[in-house]
Amino acid sequence: MSVFIFAMLIISIIFLLILSSWYSIEGPFLSHVVILISVVVAIFSAALVFIIQPLLTKRNPQHKNESPQQASWLREASNALSSPAVVLDDLTVKFVNTPFLQTLGLVGLEDQIKDMPLTNIIHPADHKIFAELNAEAITGKTKNEATRIRLLGIDGSAIPSNVSLTKMRDHGDGNLTLFQFTPLSGEHTLSSNFEPQFNYHFIIDKLEQIVFQLDTEGKIIFLNPAWEHFLEFKIKDSLHQTISTYAHPEDKLMIESRLDSVAYGRKPSFTIDLRLISLQGASNWFRIRAKSSSNVVGERASVIGTITDIQDIKEAEALSAANKRAANALLSHIPGMVYRCRHDRSWTFEFVSEGCIDVTGYDSLELLHDASLTYNLIIHPSDRNAVWESINQQVIQDEKFNIIYRIITRKGDIKFVQEHGRGIFSSTGELLALEGFITEIPEKHHNVTISVH
Repeated sequence: MSVFIFAMLIISIIFLLILSSWYSIEGPFLSHVVILISVVVAIFSAALVFIIQPLLTKRNPQHKNESPQQASWLREASNALSSPAVVLDDLTVKFVNTPFLQTLGLVGLEDQIKDMPLTNIIHPADHKIFAELNAEAITGKTKNEATRIRLLGIDGSAIPSNVSLTKMRDHGDGNLTLFQFTPLSGEHTLSSNFEPQFNYHFIIDKLEQIVFQLDTEGKIIFLNPAWEHFLEFKIKDSLHQTISTYAHPEDKLMIESRLDSVAYGRKPSFTIDLRLISLQGASNWFRIRAKSSSNVVGERASVIGTITDIQDIKEAEALSAANKRAANALLSHIPGMVYRCRHDRSWTFEFVSEGCIDVTGYDSLELLHDASLTYNLIIHPSDRNAVWESINQQVIQDEKFNIIYRIITRKGDIKFVQEHGRGIFSSTGELLALEGFITEIPEKHHNVTISVH
């Protein structure tokens, strides 16, 4: 209508100019005729525009504004459902509800989704299935059983779901349908139980461990600030790279195989220790815990996880191992066996030094791991009960004990040994274990069967 009014205004001005010129300009009659014909053509063109414009507008219904009542009805229809739902006009998204946005990880992107074809978030291999489902829904047919279609999350991972498409009331020249789905994994892959006002991003940013997410191709799509703190690489430069890019050369294949195994659902999660290389070239130990964002085997999904600095732990373990080797080397030169055992009738060893070979004839591996061999069996049968009662009595009275008794060696020889030890108690006074030293005594004591000092 505005085009028509503008055209008529211009024509009126031109017409007035022509009429006024007839009174001031003397010229041939033919010139007046030409001017008049021009005016008629202009009027005809304006009329033609006036006729054609409504037809063009009618052929482009997408430019038609929705009434406030209609928009309110569509919004209420989608938000009233607790399951993920979308109102479609043909294949175009008109309204989405909150569960839909949460399930696909699209919270905050509602404006970008509206007026977008729903096929943008349907797996390309399932477009044909969706087209058939849509064709049936438009005609008013509704399937009794749900149709399986894979939807795409914000990270590109496929979410196999049972979907339904139901025709709604007529909407002018469009076809309103209600699209609903339920993830087959039984859980909302990318949903969040946090309240919208809960600032969980603040917590992730403050964590002293790296939080990461990989897309379906294994590329990094999210890192928290801890990444820059530990590895010194800028987050923006690290996005769309792989974790193995920053791994020690000896650990690259290991992390790649583990991530692939989780991404394809062959394993639900994994935990490994590996070395990552910082921007300055330093190699430090980290513990990576990762899990798949989907429970469907064979359908590649995104991976989420954490990376924790364990350099101090590894250094402490190395120091402990070095100290243990030094202690074992020292104990191996002591003429006797140092031990720690449980307080049970078998005297089950938790640790025993290599000096046990000289005393008993058995090595430490046999005494620690052979279930058929216990130290109680090595003690002479006539002395076993007396050893048990004597040690218990002394430990209760003084927490220490000193005793001489007989053992039978691997070769069947009878030896007299002297044992010094003490009880290890908990904070509540419970006897947890015994620690001590056993050594062979000289032959001059062989006439003693049991001696308590």
